[in-house]
Amino acid sequence: MKFDSLENALTFAADKENASSMLYTSFRNIVKNMAAKKLLEELAAQELKHKELIKDALASGDIAAIGGKQNISKISFSDYMIAGTIGPDSDPQDVMQFAMKMEQAAYDLYSGLLENYGGTNLGSLFSKLAREELKHKEILEYQYEKHFAQWM
Repeated sequence: MKFDSLENALTFAADKENASSMLYTSFRNIVKNMAAKKLLEELAAQELKHKELIKDALASGDIAAIGGKQNISKISFSDYMIAGTIGPDSDPQDVMQFAMKMEQAAYDLYSGLLENYGGTNLGSLFSKLAREELKHKEILEYQYEKHFAQWM
């Protein structure tokens, strides 16, 4: 997948943040453990905050004037997408594995954008988003190990 503008790439990222929030919200509605519900609710809220940060950057009107080390059309965004889906027959382990992959893909996306746009006024946004997505992945990995890895 290629984008012809940074604006389109950020719109894609905002949509992915929204999808992540929806995933965590739907999973929160399935789990019975209150601590797990709270964790998933917090993750969902954080993803919506990420979406808002991106939307704020888009609304600033400065996006078109920001240049990176390479043209945005040269960045292959398919590298930051994950294969597979979850569905009605997915079990909690499937959902956790998918969520960890989503967080890794988001981290990779923001790290790639940071590499390209570091030193611009978007550098701090991409740095923050990358750190937070990595933190989400680490939280999910910890929960996965706690609940599923014991049987592996």
